Amino acid sequence: MRKPELEQLFAYTDYVWNEFRRVLPDSKLLIIAQHSGWPTVRSCLVHMVMAYERWLPAIVELQSRPLPAVGPDDLVTWEQIDAARSRVRATLGDALRGWGDEELALLHDMQIDGEVLRYSRGELIAHLLLHERGHHGDITTLMWQLGIEEELPIEYRFFLGRHKT
Repeated sequence: MRKPELEQLFAYTDYVWNEFRRVLPDSKLLIIAQHSGWPTVRSCLVHMVMAYERWLPAIVELQSRPLPAVGPDDLVTWEQIDAARSRVRATLGDALRGWGDEELALLHDMQIDGEVLRYSRGELIAHLLLHERGHHGDITTLMWQLGIEEELPIEYRFFLGRHKT
């Protein structure tokens, strides 16, 4: 992916995050959702944030790290979760602004899960942002299971502003 597309995907994931934050109160984050792959909204949100913790070193420093562990009492409010996400996204955003298309496309040998694999920074940024995007469906399903039925304009077309919500 080229830099403009990565920047747009970066902005889109922020747009959706802010929509979730707007309608999901702290009081719903820790409620157990029956029959879900994610026990709580908080667990899915924190997983998305921890993916940044894992992949940022691979993107910025070309050094992969394992997914960090999070304790049950860590990151339990929107303020805490959002602060952690804002921190890692700021690092990614700063790095992305500093690279051009050539640097984003350059392949690097990286140690990932004990294997040497070749990836470009652009590919890993796309992977990370699309990972977050993939979990947007999990969050909307969890919302439905928790009785939050507000229609959210989180489809990409709404982000583009070409269609009214």
